[in-house]
Amino acid sequence: MSNAVADVYAGCGDDEEPSGAETTVFAGAVAAISPRSEVLRLLPSRGRRMVGAWCFADVFGPRPVSGGAAMHVPPHPHTGLQTVSWLAAGAVTHRDSLGNLAEVTPGRVAVMTAGHGIAHSEDVVPASAVLHGAQLWVALSEAERHRPPSFTLHERAPYVDAGGVLAQVFVGAVGDVRAPAQGLTPLLGAELTWSSPGPGRLALETSFEHVLVPLAGQARVDGSAVRVGSAMYLGRARTELEVELDEDARVLLLGGEPFEEEIVMWWNFVAGSHEEIADARQRWNAGGDPRFGEVDYPTAERMAAPALPNVRLRPRGRVR
Repeated sequence: MSNAVADVYAGCGDDEEPSGAETTVFAGAVAAISPRSEVLRLLPSRGRRMVGAWCFADVFGPRPVSGGAAMHVPPHPHTGLQTVSWLAAGAVTHRDSLGNLAEVTPGRVAVMTAGHGIAHSEDVVPASAVLHGAQLWVALSEAERHRPPSFTLHERAPYVDAGGVLAQVFVGAVGDVRAPAQGLTPLLGAELTWSSPGPGRLALETSFEHVLVPLAGQARVDGSAVRVGSAMYLGRARTELEVELDEDARVLLLGGEPFEEEIVMWWNFVAGSHEEIADARQRWNAGGDPRFGEVDYPTAERMAAPALPNVRLRPRGRVR
């Protein structure tokens, strides 16, 4: 997924080092991903920049699909990150410059590792009645950022029965249940849905920080509630999450070890310096560069990278 606005950190503060469990609710904001598509952006936001290596969280829908207008994102580039696509309803066609053509459907997570560079496109399958889901990005560490690109559409994610909550684990693990998709740094991604009256209890990795991102309905933790349009930062050092959901709720639980490196994040690129961003931008806009390749797309559309600001992009990290 792309950005119509280049500076995704506009208005964002630096995150403080997590010290323990909390239930801090923060609001998302409407963001454009193309001239025809808008999403609700929870990360980065004024309330929080990253959770673990999760550096980007957009929620789209539920929206009716009419003539393919629910999502149309023509070819665009990425570097230094992984895209993690998770659908609750509908289907999306993924094309990339490695030659992959895949239909992403609910329950099967699609993970694209941009590494040194890749280009891709995303379009709703017109036969979908409704489109609903999340596009997530994971920042890659310096050790992984320059790896060759890849794409995998994983098999259906497994479930954990947590009492009142059913968790479908699409990245990482909950207890002994491991997803087919694993992060290049320690990560967790799961979708929580209502199972029966009363709270569910999920074992958590104590070294992780976590956040709840509702796709629908409402969740309650420690007497605090979070609903669609906001997210709840849960902090760190929890051995267990006790969470109660509304019957119609669908809530993402994202977590990971706090990301310790500073990064520059601009438009669709994650990098270590201003110079890396400027080089990626120039090479993509020039066209025909083997770093990104070209997507076999039905039209000649191609998203150009916007102009760089007149100031130097600075690396951002945690405040200690």
